[in-house]
Parts: sequence; structure tokens; C-alpha cells
Amino acid sequence: MKKPGVNEMARKILVQQTSAGEPVIVGDAKIYPVARSYKLDFPSGHGGIVWNRPRSVIVEDAMGRRQIIPIRDYTRRLQIGILSVGFIISLFTWLVFRNSRTN
Repeated sequence: MKKPGVNEMARKILVQQTSAGEPVIVGDAKIYPVARSYKLDFPSGHGGIVWNRPRSVIVEDAMGRRQIIPIRDYTRRLQIGILSVGFIISLFTWLVFRNSRTN
């Protein structure tokens, strides 16, 4: 029976990776989409979760100059804000009703 190697033993459960996609040519410019992905592998080895988020685009003109344009993910910010407000309202409601039951 073969012993597991170092790579097999050191398998990461959560892996973060940033990668650029295939370029899209628009006129004289090449546009590269850049995304960050998070991969969660279950320890049992049966499945996992992959979550991709847009990060930026790289614009390369005909002279070879590159410009990185970040992507602001307002949807994610809005989701976090809504979740936070819901948590605060739930906590406040729990505190109010907990105090009213003890009196």
C-alpha cells in the first residue's frame, strides 16, 4: 500500500485564485476580464463549491499600453447591507421581546 504524498496530505480545503479570461477584441483594443474564484472542497472528496466574483478588466491598446479598470460590485455591497440591517432588526426585536416577557 502506497503512503500518501506531501501534496495529497496538504490538500487545501479553501483555494483562492485570480485569473484573466480570453481577450475580447474591440476595434484596436484587447479587453481581458479578470475574476477571482474561491473553491471550497469538502474533506470527503465528494463535491465542493465554486464562487466566482468579477475583479477588473485589463484594456490593452494598439500601442501595447495596459490599463486596469476595477469593477465595483455594488450588488454584493447591497446584499451585505441588507443582511446587516436584517440582523440588527432581529437582534433589536429579540431584545425588546425578551425584556417584555421578564416583566
